Amino acid sequence: MFKAIILLLSVLAFAGLVFPSVASAECYDPPAAYVVWQKCEFKRICADPEKEKRVNWCKSKGLDGANLKSASLETIVLHHSSLKGVNLEKANLYEADLQYSDLTGANLKKAKLTKAKLQNAILRKADLSGANLHKANLEGADLTGAKLDGAKLSAVRMSGALWTDGKTKCKGGSVGECKP
Repeated sequence: MFKAIILLLSVLAFAGLVFPSVASAECYDPPAAYVVWQKCEFKRICADPEKEKRVNWCKSKGLDGANLKSASLETIVLHHSSLKGVNLEKANLYEADLQYSDLTGANLKKAKLTKAKLQNAILRKADLSGANLHKANLEGADLTGAKLDGAKLSAVRMSGALWTDGKTKCKGGSVGECKP
């Protein structure tokens, strides 16, 4: 009887049922709970034919409309990406590289965008209410129709950005506010 219990416990331990390990996810895993895409460069991953079989969502849907609410995406590299309508509410995008990305209609409410690189990003009709953009770079970004209610814009670089009214271009040297 004792040997049977020992055998059963070792089988369960081997199967991970007694001592489950932390789930790990790689850059080519599709969006899901507990998938952490830190340091992932999606432009390269989606262009890699070896990995394309595992990431067919790159070509078919990409990240448009993905629900990444509260995701931890610190230092992620998503430049030149299509992120239209993506839900990044309360997401941690500290030092994220989103240069030249299309975030049209994105939900970035209360997102942490501290030191994010958003140069030349399209943020048309994006909701940045309550977002922390401290020291982010929005130079050349298009903010037409974006909501910035309660957003923290301290030390944000805005030179050449198109302001929320779609007409005002921020002058060179605009930091923390758009100077027409």
